[in-house]
Amino acid sequence: MAVTGNTGAERARGLLNGIPDRFQDFCKMDQITFVDLADWLVEHADRRDPIPKEISVEECMFVFLDIAAQGSSFRMASYNWDHDVKLTQLIFINMLEELSKLREKEQWSPSCPSFSQSKNRWRVLRGSRAGKSRMDGMIKIGDDRETGDGIEVSQENLISALTALNNFIYEHHEFYS
Repeated sequence: MAVTGNTGAERARGLLNGIPDRFQDFCKMDQITFVDLADWLVEHADRRDPIPKEISVEECMFVFLDIAAQGSSFRMASYNWDHDVKLTQLIFINMLEELSKLREKEQWSPSCPSFSQSKNRWRVLRGSRAGKSRMDGMIKIGDDRETGDGIEVSQENLISALTALNNFIYEHHEFYS
């Protein structure tokens, strides 16, 4: 199931070139904002060597959003994007790190809504409410409870990455409105 097929790339193309409402529902942003974010990531991101070059930044973003916005487990996302679970986890972690860099590198308008106002769009947080993280601040995400293939991430890093994504979406919505 690894990267030998083109199913993930075909699905990414289908979403990106598909019906705007369907795209908005899946990604929580419009296509223009998505492409602008992909361009920012291409310019500023450090692609990890273990992620095959055939997997585009856009496909990596879709994999991340499948887990973060749709609440898919890593097993389900790996099936959806035709990658093995380990590669799907690696893509998610890489995107988490790159979105955290986005938060550090970009200046955000003070008019951006606070994270608490827009956190409901991220299903990944529904299973891990504040206070449910361990003492060390780690939370388990992407677990389907059958295979135990979820990973532990810093709740602070996850919120930082999602806040950067919220701010990017908000500022681009304001720019194009």
